[in-house]
Amino acid sequence: MKNRIHRLAGWLLLAAATSSLTACVVTPTRTQVVYKPAPVAAAPHWNPAEHPYYGHAMSDLRQARALLARPDAQPVQDDERWAVGAIDAALKEMTQASIQDGKNPWQPQPVDARLSPTDRFHQALQLLDQAKRDASHREDDPWVRDLQGRILHHIDDAHRATQQAIADALR
Repeated sequence: MKNRIHRLAGWLLLAAATSSLTACVVTPTRTQVVYKPAPVAAAPHWNPAEHPYYGHAMSDLRQARALLARPDAQPVQDDERWAVGAIDAALKEMTQASIQDGKNPWQPQPVDARLSPTDRFHQALQLLDQAKRDASHREDDPWVRDLQGRILHHIDDAHRATQQAIADALR
């Protein structure tokens, strides 16, 4: 039996050596890795002309700044400077938000608040209120929402400073 197995193995080795069939190693072909960026969600349709609020608010803030930027009496000078500084900060943020929205922040807009013939502090308060209403509209761009919050904070700060100026003027 042992002899048969040796003989069979010998014949198989001889057959393999003389045959054209030889053992070969097959390596899989290499696949080239191609970078495919992740699909980007389509941006919502955005038309800056449909959202004129920042332009109106900036116009009102500039008008309010003009009313407050002339310190005249010592008791209200600091309050006026505080209000003007807050308005300047709001205008800076609004300029950045307008640029991100694709708008021209330097395009002049007419003042859209109807002002009564009262003193300049009350006119400035009316303009600040109108600017806050305009700047408070729903913001579609998530990156501008943070700016909008800061803008509203600056407008509120200017409003408080103007109210303080009125209180100091009445003393």
